Amino acid sequence: MQIESLISNNYILLFIFTFFILMALSIYFKVKNLIYRTLTFLLLLIVLIHPIKDSKNKSYHKDLILVVSDLSNSIIKTNKKNQVNEVKKNLTKKINDLKNFQIINLDIKNNISASDFENEEKGTLVFKEIKKKINNYIDGRFSAVMIITDGQIHDLNNINNSLHNIPIHFILVGSKNEKDRVLTTKNIPNYTLVGSDINFQIKIQDNLDKGQVKTTISLDGKKVITKNFVTNKFHNIKIPLKHAGKNILEIKVEKDSEEISVLNNTQSHEINGVHDRLRVMMISGEPNMGLRNWRNILNSDPSIELVHFTILRPPSKRDLTPVKELSLIPFPTQELFAADISKFSLIIFDQYSLQGILPPKYLDNISKFVLKGGALLDITGQNYIIENNLINSPIKQILPTRPISTFSNNGFKPLLTKLGKKHPITNNIKENYINKPWGNWQRFTKSSVISGKTLMQFDNFPLLIIDEVGEGRVAQILTDQTWIWNKSENQRGPLIKLLRNTIHWLLKTPEMEENHLQFKHNEDLVEIKLNTMTSGNYKAKVNTPNNKTLYVNLQNNGKGVLEGSFAFKEPGKHTIEVNGLQKEIHIGKTDFKENENMLSSDFKIIEYLKSSDKNNKNLSIFWNENGLPKIIKIYNTNYFYGKNWVGVLEKKIVKQGSSSKKSFFEWYFLLFALFIAFFINWYRESKN
Repeated sequence: MQIESLISNNYILLFIFTFFILMALSIYFKVKNLIYRTLTFLLLLIVLIHPIKDSKNKSYHKDLILVVSDLSNSIIKTNKKNQVNEVKKNLTKKINDLKNFQIINLDIKNNISASDFENEEKGTLVFKEIKKKINNYIDGRFSAVMIITDGQIHDLNNINNSLHNIPIHFILVGSKNEKDRVLTTKNIPNYTLVGSDINFQIKIQDNLDKGQVKTTISLDGKKVITKNFVTNKFHNIKIPLKHAGKNILEIKVEKDSEEISVLNNTQSHEINGVHDRLRVMMISGEPNMGLRNWRNILNSDPSIELVHFTILRPPSKRDLTPVKELSLIPFPTQELFAADISKFSLIIFDQYSLQGILPPKYLDNISKFVLKGGALLDITGQNYIIENNLINSPIKQILPTRPISTFSNNGFKPLLTKLGKKHPITNNIKENYINKPWGNWQRFTKSSVISGKTLMQFDNFPLLIIDEVGEGRVAQILTDQTWIWNKSENQRGPLIKLLRNTIHWLLKTPEMEENHLQFKHNEDLVEIKLNTMTSGNYKAKVNTPNNKTLYVNLQNNGKGVLEGSFAFKEPGKHTIEVNGLQKEIHIGKTDFKENENMLSSDFKIIEYLKSSDKNNKNLSIFWNENGLPKIIKIYNTNYFYGKNWVGVLEKKIVKQGSSSKKSFFEWYFLLFALFIAFFINWYRESKN
């Protein structure tokens, strides 16, 4: 109770003091009927003091019902979205008929951005989203959660403890008798050694009662296995991996007309091919200034195992130097060039000439080694124009140039050819030499081009030339002066980058391929770069995993790269066609939980109820194909649902209402009491 005086408190105190003096005089003179006068005084005092009280306006929140619509991939891809929307519409009508309930809608969607598909947390996470939504409201307001779904929920174990006191009703769309075929895989590696097998397992889950299903397995767009596999059991698969870099493994299961979805009949995976140890053999015809550069570059790469020989004296040369002082071991020609040559990835001849060390038989083995997929780098010197050079050996059949009997000794600056400005080996080696051009070389061998592509030249004579021979590759550097770029202070140049790129091209590293396609995804955008030897811009045709077609404008940056981007819509293998060239790229994961099972089923929910140690009497399951249940208000937690009904708890959560000030005594009561008091006093006084 509070006081809001009608007059100043000082006057009220004066009024009370005056009253007590008058009462004292009345008692002294023995005045009668003082009790009625006191009562009148008290009533007047109450009017002057004006006591008030706080009055709260009590009201209730509407009870909340959370209606969750599962619009995940398994719903969308099986054409059940309309069923979900129809059930939601009917539930809304039934709830609105109950009065005093507010519907909160929550749509669960699979975010199909590229970054999300790389996320470890995959699947339909219904209760994670429910928890977020409920946290936005006052605790205890929710009277029910109704989930419209196909039953493919992957976080049932995340049901919050606070939800165990309210009804959770699952309304399942679809049919109990749906048919589907699902491809599952196990143990697909992210990395595999080049030359070894990709080992993995596949299983075709099938409820179509088919004993065997035709399956096609492809690697980089080429079919490697087409076979009928027995369903519902795992099969071990082995596929050889032949090149380094990205390899796209695609597995397709034959479609059936009865299937509810074919989205889970295909999987594609990106497997990176890596070299274990690249064995490189380098044979130097004589000590020279560039030899240290080559050794440093090759030895700095931990993945390369270098075997190097320098021939100091041919067998025909005779002098008095003891043999034990010339060599620690005999030159192992038989082991290297006959028995073990296939173990090498690259052979380098550095200013080598025919000195009798390698007979024609072994040189022919080197040619065959290249033709079958090996690599050869020939660095020529002055010996290339003499009679006993490699051009007069079985190596001739794979070399891209023929020497001219002239050798230039004048200083010159090597230049990139028109092709060299675009080829991945040389298109970016000038990046650090724009303001200050690279230095000169002092001599080179003038040669004629027989085959291959010239990347560097001077005066229309090749300096760096590459060629694909059979299944292998050959490169020639027609100078012994490359070392100047690394040793001279005034003639610096991009030697290390040039040599590394050349070696990577010889070893078939994908980034050095003329038509190599690079891509990266950033949020919902896929950026693509395509190495190209052509000029001008192009329009790329992109075929998505669901056979949709996009067209992407690719801009030529003038350095052998076409660049463009497109919006990411779905994970899996995308095929890009540009000017007759077709490439495949893999974006995102396709083995995520949402595709594991797309059948409408109550299996996961029932299994959760069986395995959970919590009291889940508040969970109910109803199939929409049997008709929607009735919705009934319930007032206790003994029964949450029945055979054909579901309950929603009536909570009546009190609002924090507004308050108002109210007189402790109503004015009409005080007026009436004063009237009575005055009347009694008048009546008594008149009798006296």
